[in-house]
Amino acid sequence: MKILDSFQPQINTAEIRKRLHLSADSPEWQSVENTVQEVAGLIRPKCAYKECHVGKKDDKSVTVEGVRFQSRVLRKNLEAAQRVFPFVITIGAQLEEMAAAQSDYLEQYYLDTIANVALQDAIQSVCARLREQYHLEKLSYMNVGSLEDWPLSQQRPLFFLLGDVEEAIGVRLSSSMLMHPAKSESGIFFPTEVSFFNCQLCPRKDCPSRKAAFDREMAREYGVAE
Repeated sequence: MKILDSFQPQINTAEIRKRLHLSADSPEWQSVENTVQEVAGLIRPKCAYKECHVGKKDDKSVTVEGVRFQSRVLRKNLEAAQRVFPFVITIGAQLEEMAAAQSDYLEQYYLDTIANVALQDAIQSVCARLREQYHLEKLSYMNVGSLEDWPLSQQRPLFFLLGDVEEAIGVRLSSSMLMHPAKSESGIFFPTEVSFFNCQLCPRKDCPSRKAAFDREMAREYGVAE
């Protein structure tokens, strides 16, 4: 297992403003922008990852370094992959603890949105580092629990594959397979020629974190839609 902890993502204020539906010249946005600057020091990204080789594949599962993952979508995404990078990333607990302590629900919502965007920015920073370090032109990733096809129960084999993630970066699994701190994400980076987003296979409407439109034809191709 390797650790990345010496980086600070550039917090995407444009994405925060978009998610909050605020105009750039509104007093509310100016207040939120000030908050972003104030809490930037509480965002402390860490990532645990491992370079792994892909093994046996069948119709609905794939084996990575001897650990079997059950997912038709993951299996299809790793069709041509020989090397992948399982990961767990977190921005720490401080910002979510600050949000939870707020009595003002709107302020709590603002802080939660900032944390969500910061986590996504951290993932993109890690993705860029891996591309550079391993000389890869393009990387996509799937995160556990984002699709019904790859449920939260698959957290257990992922954490087993990586090793002692809690010791390494402070992220632990609950009995219900949720991660603590909550502002953490886990999954597998994989080389690809065409960018893949979980959102393309997810029909959920009005999702603030959506990165791509739902593609029903693609979902059928992956065997997760009729």
